[in-house]
Amino acid sequence: MATIKDIARMAGVSHGTVSNVLNGRGNVSVEKIEAVRRAASAMGYQLNAQAQSLRASKSNDIALVLPDIDATPCHRLYSGIARALPPGTALNLYLTGDRPAREREILAALATRAPKAVIVASCLEEADDWYRALRLPPRQIAFVWRRPRNAEVSFSHDFFAAGEEIARRIAAGKHQHVGVLCDPLHYACAGRFVAGIRAALPPDARLTIIDSPDEEADLAAFDFFSAAPPDAFITQDNEKLRSLTRALALGHSGRPGALYSLSDSEPPADAVTHYYQLDYGYLGQRIVSDLEEDKALPPETLLANRGFALPPLPPRTQAPEETLNLLILPSPSTQALKKLLPHFARQTGIRVNLAVHPWDEVFTILSSPEQLAWYDLLRIDVACLPWFARQRLRPLADIADDLPALAAPFPPALVEQFCRVNDETLWALPFDASTQLLFYRRDLFSDPTLSRMYYEKHGEALRVPQRFSEFDRIARFFGELHEPGNPRRPSGSSITLGNAGLIATEYLLRYYAEGGRLLHPDRPPSLEPERGVAALEGYLAQLDIASHLKKEWWSASVESFRDGQLAMLIVYSNLFNPLSQRGRFPAPGFAPVPGAQPQIGGGALGMSCYSEKKTQAAQFFRWLYSPEIVQNLVLLGGNSAHPSVYANQRILQRYPWLDLLRDGERYGRRESLDYQGRPFNLRLAENIIGQGVSHAINNIMPPGQAIAFINQRLRSETQG
Repeated sequence: MATIKDIARMAGVSHGTVSNVLNGRGNVSVEKIEAVRRAASAMGYQLNAQAQSLRASKSNDIALVLPDIDATPCHRLYSGIARALPPGTALNLYLTGDRPAREREILAALATRAPKAVIVASCLEEADDWYRALRLPPRQIAFVWRRPRNAEVSFSHDFFAAGEEIARRIAAGKHQHVGVLCDPLHYACAGRFVAGIRAALPPDARLTIIDSPDEEADLAAFDFFSAAPPDAFITQDNEKLRSLTRALALGHSGRPGALYSLSDSEPPADAVTHYYQLDYGYLGQRIVSDLEEDKALPPETLLANRGFALPPLPPRTQAPEETLNLLILPSPSTQALKKLLPHFARQTGIRVNLAVHPWDEVFTILSSPEQLAWYDLLRIDVACLPWFARQRLRPLADIADDLPALAAPFPPALVEQFCRVNDETLWALPFDASTQLLFYRRDLFSDPTLSRMYYEKHGEALRVPQRFSEFDRIARFFGELHEPGNPRRPSGSSITLGNAGLIATEYLLRYYAEGGRLLHPDRPPSLEPERGVAALEGYLAQLDIASHLKKEWWSASVESFRDGQLAMLIVYSNLFNPLSQRGRFPAPGFAPVPGAQPQIGGGALGMSCYSEKKTQAAQFFRWLYSPEIVQNLVLLGGNSAHPSVYANQRILQRYPWLDLLRDGERYGRRESLDYQGRPFNLRLAENIIGQGVSHAINNIMPPGQAIAFINQRLRSETQG
C-alpha cells in the first residue's frame, strides 16, 4: 500500500506538503495541490478518515443505537439527527436487531470509544446498564421512545394521545371489534399507545392486542384470523401495517372496515386506510438541539403529534358535473396542484379546471371584465394584487364566514403582502409565495484547487458572496476558467434577456442592494439617478462574462445550474424546488442574495367577483389550505409559506433553504403600494425599466441616459 512518502517522491514535493494537501490545509500552491492529487490517484491512496480524526485528537462523535434502520421511525429519526448535527460532528450508527445480547456488545464497544453523547432506542429493561458502562453524564445519554426504568433523560411522542385520538375515530365509526398490532408492551411507547386506545374505546368494544417485535410481526399478524377477526385494526408503525395487510391479503377472505396506523407523513387517507402522523425527523432534531444546549433536561420530553393526515371533508352536496375554473400561470406549483386535484374531485364531486396562461396573458385577462367572467378562481401575482384586488376579487369573508381564519397561520408580513391592500379586508390567500435566493455549487466553493487559485488571484478566500462586488468578482473568476461542456469549469452566472419584466427584476435586485427605492413620499416614481447608474453599470459589466439566456422565464437558468453549467444562480426559490433533487452534483449551497434586499415573488389565490359559486369555492379553499394538502403540494415541487411546511422534516430535508424563510421576514419587497397606500401599477413600471435597461444593453444609450429615459417614462406613464 502506498504511503505518504511514496506520494511525496512521485509528486516531487515534501512529506509535509502531501500531509497539508490530504488534510485540506490551504497553504499550498495550485501546482503542488494538483501534483499531489495526481500522484495519490495514480497510487490508489485514500486518506484514512478514522486515522485523521485520531491524529486530530478529537472525539466529537455521537452514537445512535437503533433496532433496525429500515424501519420508518428509525430512518426518519436518523435523518433528523444527521441534519441537526453541528459541523464536524460524526454520527455513528449501531443496530441491535432488538436483541439484548447484541445491545450489550455495542455498549461494551462504546465504553472504549467515549462518544460525546448517545441516543438509543434500547431493548434493555434498565437504564442503569448504560449508566454503569459509559463514563458519560446521564444528560448525555438520551433514551428515545422506549424509556427503560430509571432513565434520567428521554424523548418520545405522545403515544397515549395518539391512541386516544385513533380510538375516538374508531368509536365514531361504530366498530365493535378492534385489533391492535404493536411493539412489545413492556416498551413505554407501546404500553402508552394501548392505554390510550383502551381509555377512548367504549366499554362494550372488544379489543384484541398482539404485541410483537418487527421481525416477528409477519407471523404474528395472522393470529388475528385464527378466530372471529376484528372489523377495525390499529398498527403502531408502517412496518406493522405492511405485515397486517399481507396477512389480510393471504389469510383473510373478507375486507376490514378500517385500518389505522401511526406514520411519519404518509399521503391522505383512502376509503379504508387512515394515517396518524408523528414527525420522527423533528424528534431527532429536537434531541440534538436539547443535548447541545447547556441546560438541565427534564426526565421526559414528549413532543406534540401532528395528528391525522387529512380531516374528513363534509359530505358531497354538489352534483358530479359541478366545476370551478381557475386562472393560473404555468409554474411548478401549478403542476403540483394539477396532480392533487383528483383528490378534491373525489372528495367533493367538484372538478377544478386549470386555465393555464403565460404571465402576460393572465394580466390581459385580469384587465378585461368580459374575459374574466369565465373564471371562478384567480391566481394573481403579488406585484399586481393591489392593482386588481378591489376590482376583481370577492373578500374572503363574503365567500364564507370561516375563510378569513385560513390566513391566520401565515406570518403577518406575508398577510400584508398577499392578503390585504392597505386595510383590514382579506381579499386572497398566499398561494406560492417565494423570494429571491442565491444558490451556488457547494462542491466548487469547497474545492482546494479552486480556492487556492482564487486566493492567488484576489488575495482573499473563495466564499459565498454577501455583496454584489463579491458576486461579480467570483462570477468573473469562474467565467475566465469556463470550459464549455466541463462541469468542473462552469460559467460563473447567467442573465435572462428574453423579457422586459425579467430584465427589470434582475436589475432592480442590484438597485435595491445599492439602497435605492422606486416609490418616494415626496416625488413621483423614479430611480434615484446615482444609485440607478451604479446598479446599471454593475449589471452591464456582467454581460461580458455571464451566460446569456434569451428566454422569457427563469426555468432555463435553473436547468443550466442543474446541469452543472453555472457556479451561481440567483432565482426565486419556488422555481428551484422541483429541480433540486435532479442535479448531478452534491446538494447545492444556498444563501441570502448579495445585498440582502430580495424581491418577493409568487402569487395569491382569490375568488372572482364575477363568480357566484361561493359554496364550491369555499370548499376548495378549505381543502387547499389544509396542512396535509399544502405539504403534499410542496413535496410535489410546488411552493407554500404555510407554517405546516416547516414542521415537515421530509420537506426541509428536500428543500433546506426554506429554513431561511421560516419567520416570513426575509421574503423581501415589491413596491406595489405608494406612500399614501394607493395601488401602483408595478407591472407597467417594470416593463418601462426593463425596456430602458435593454437600451443600455444594446448600446443605444449610456447608463446615465438610460436612467433618465426610464424616469421620464415613469413620470409620464404611471401617474393618473
